[in-house]
Amino acid sequence: MKLQIDDDLGGFLRSLHKLVIRRLIRQYEPYHPISIDGKLVSSGERGCSDRWAVISDVVSKTPGTVLDLGCAEGYYVQRVAREFGCFVLGVDADVRRMTVAQNVNLLNRNEPAGFMYAHITPEFLGKLPTFDTVIFLSVLHHVMYEHGVDYARDFLRRIRERTAKSLIFDMGQSNEVAMEWAPLLPDMGANPHDWIAEFIRSCGFSEVIKAGETDSYKSSVRRAVFVAHP
Repeated sequence: MKLQIDDDLGGFLRSLHKLVIRRLIRQYEPYHPISIDGKLVSSGERGCSDRWAVISDVVSKTPGTVLDLGCAEGYYVQRVAREFGCFVLGVDADVRRMTVAQNVNLLNRNEPAGFMYAHITPEFLGKLPTFDTVIFLSVLHHVMYEHGVDYARDFLRRIRERTAKSLIFDMGQSNEVAMEWAPLLPDMGANPHDWIAEFIRSCGFSEVIKAGETDSYKSSVRRAVFVAHP
C-alpha cells in the first residue's frame, strides 16, 4: 500500500513538474526544439537537422567527452548523451534557457548530460578541462561585433586549448544583411565561408574542413558548418 502511495505521489509531482516547465516554455520563443518524454513541446526558432548531421558524424567516429558552448535549451547536449552515451556538458548564460534545459533533461532522465550556468569569457574558458569534442555554434559573431576581431581570435584560441580532437563551428556572416549586427562584422568578401575557414586557421587549428551548410537565423543565407582539429 505504501509503495502504491509513493508511486502515485511521484506521478503527481512529475506531472506538476512538466506543467510548470511547459508554462515557462510558452513564456518565450525557444531557440532549439524541445521534447519531453518523446513529445515535441516547441519546434524552436532554428532548425537543427543540418548541424546535427555534422555533430553526429563527428561524435560517432570519435566518441568521448563533449562540450557545447552556448547550448541554449540543450538540444545537442541531450541528443548526444541519449544516442551516444557520452558525457556532455552544456554551458549558457541565459537563465531562462538554462532553467528549461536542466529541467527538461531531468524530466527525460538523461543521465550523461549536464548543464552549467556561466558567462563564456576567456577567463571562464581557461578554467575548463579539455574535452574531446567542442560544439561552438552561432556565438562567435556576437563576440566579434562587440569586442573586435583580435578579441574574437583570442577567444577561439582559448577554445582550441580546450579541444582535444574536434571543434564543430559556425558563425554569423557579413552577408546576412537583414541582421542589424551584420555591418558591425568585418567584410568577409564574396565568399564568407572561405574567410571564416581562414580565420579558424589563424586561431591555431591545423585542419579546417567545411562539413556542411545550415540555415542562418531568420534569413535565407546559408552558413558553413566547419569541423576543425587542433
